[in-house]
Amino acid sequence: MTSPTADVPLQVLAGPRTHGVVEYAAQLAAALGARTLVGDADVLDGPVPDGPVHVHFTERLLGPTAATSVRRVVGLCHRAPTTVTLHDVPQPWASEERVCAYAEVVHAAAGWAVSSHHEADLLRRALARVGADHDLPPGTVVHLPVVGHPVVGLPVVGHGERPAARPGPEGPATLAALGFVYPDKGHRELLQAATELRARGREVDVVCLGAPVPGHEDLLDELHRRARAGGVGLTVTGWLPDDELAVAMARVGVPVSGHRHLSASASVNRWLAVGRRPLLLDGPYAREMDALRPGAHVLHDDAGLVPALERALDDPASTWLPDGVVPAPDLAAAARQYAAWWASVHRTVADPVQPVFVPFP
Repeated sequence: MTSPTADVPLQVLAGPRTHGVVEYAAQLAAALGARTLVGDADVLDGPVPDGPVHVHFTERLLGPTAATSVRRVVGLCHRAPTTVTLHDVPQPWASEERVCAYAEVVHAAAGWAVSSHHEADLLRRALARVGADHDLPPGTVVHLPVVGHPVVGLPVVGHGERPAARPGPEGPATLAALGFVYPDKGHRELLQAATELRARGREVDVVCLGAPVPGHEDLLDELHRRARAGGVGLTVTGWLPDDELAVAMARVGVPVSGHRHLSASASVNRWLAVGRRPLLLDGPYAREMDALRPGAHVLHDDAGLVPALERALDDPASTWLPDGVVPAPDLAAAARQYAAWWASVHRTVADPVQPVFVPFP
């Protein structure tokens, strides 16, 4: 835990604790030993203690509309020195309304943070689209931490042993996608790959460890139709408590992260946290993560998904990290980085006096 200092802001934990952004905010606050303000999104409308404040922003979390979310955060910025961590940074095809929402929050804040250099690039490009890329407050990049999660109820593999001895599913091998089910998350592509593997004589099924995003429940009907057409079993678990999710993640055959447009991903880190080495679709964020923690993922392009799955099925040990290894950064490192950044944002330093030069005699 990082020792709290006057420079560590009050941490606002707004929204349901089961939401990934709120969970991360809570983990970070605990690691910092920081004061917290906890409640529904409307907690942002109420009074706040004196001093700096930090809030995690994505418009879907903090209000029924983007306008409501922005009003709440900008209002907070006007009442207290407020820094923000931006999540779900707009992609190049995002609506102008959504880009303007992020621009308004950034310019109202005392400083902004994102979770990857790719996100920082996306943000600057988005702001440039609407002419808001000038006079920005200070920003920083703090990569999402890997928060280790012991898997209770599974036998421990000794250091140096091959993890093939870990228990796997009975029957067909399972290809697993983690997180909310929504378009572009790679579920369609994973089902297509499973269909091809079935045609090659591989006994594989697909499991989705998560629930559909509200508004995309119809995607489940489509996925089940695709699975039946390809002769592939499909299981959608819905939301699982942390301990149950960790066990489920440990028992699948091949962990897969096939999101089409990643800019930061807690789902990838969750695989690492339980010791899995996921297949990761190539792209700017995937390459950034591969440089940050070499060997922790298996990168592939679209054409390489089926061969990568076959290699993983033939070598189950390759889907596990070396025993006891938790790739960087960890939560303590992320907390230290945030604390150092807040110190630079909120600390007032007097201007130096003009030097006096005394000539030599």
